[in-house]
Amino acid sequence: MDSIYGYPQYYEIAYSYRNIPAEVDVMEEAIRKYSRIPVQTVLELACGNSPHMLELAARGYDYYGLDISPTMLEFAQTKANAHDLDVHFYQASFVDFRLEEPVDFVYIMLGSLYVNNTEELLSHFAHVHRALKPGGLYFLEWCVDFAPLDSGLDSWVMRKDGITVTTRYTTRLHNAPEQLYEENILFTIKDKGRPLKLLHTGLRRAIFPQEFLLAATKLNDFEFLGWWDEWNWHRPLGEGRGEIIRPITVLRRL
Repeated sequence: MDSIYGYPQYYEIAYSYRNIPAEVDVMEEAIRKYSRIPVQTVLELACGNSPHMLELAARGYDYYGLDISPTMLEFAQTKANAHDLDVHFYQASFVDFRLEEPVDFVYIMLGSLYVNNTEELLSHFAHVHRALKPGGLYFLEWCVDFAPLDSGLDSWVMRKDGITVTTRYTTRLHNAPEQLYEENILFTIKDKGRPLKLLHTGLRRAIFPQEFLLAATKLNDFEFLGWWDEWNWHRPLGEGRGEIIRPITVLRRL
């Protein structure tokens, strides 16, 4: 079965439930609240189909995208070309990448902080630190696991232009000491009557809060500014929380 990452057009539909302008509003609020530098250049790690690119460009930012998939980057570049955008893409792993010049703001979405072990997590933060100007923010969504990932299940359906994509996401414990979980993302597609199934399966390493803080703020030079639930500044995470939905975390580069 082919991978979901080989078909960016279906991937884009599957995750189109997001309110992109509202998400950019929240990122801009983070910049106003916490950035110590003006923001012009913005880098998205694991950018995939670059869903925020057009909105950020419309608001005057210079967009940079980094992803390991050449297929995803080609799709995003085609989208940029269709809108006459001068953007910058890098095919690289976010574990050990380099930019020509540091940027003002870095972000990563949809829990895309995939690392295999602690060494890769530390390397990731070291390279983000190098890629970000002092005083700039690192904004993360869903990258910290506030509960074990065992037996996770989620599913949803999205439709666009006569195409229906049903997504089923599952996780189960693979290796407890190494915090590894088996992750499966299945797309069941009906494209104008033509059925198709696409699958991503792999190992996902959980990153729990105290480990995240240790790696970012003690073993790398970031300041922790907070984490919030549901992209809402009025819902800081703390005691007495129920289910946590799409949490965001904000770090500042020292």
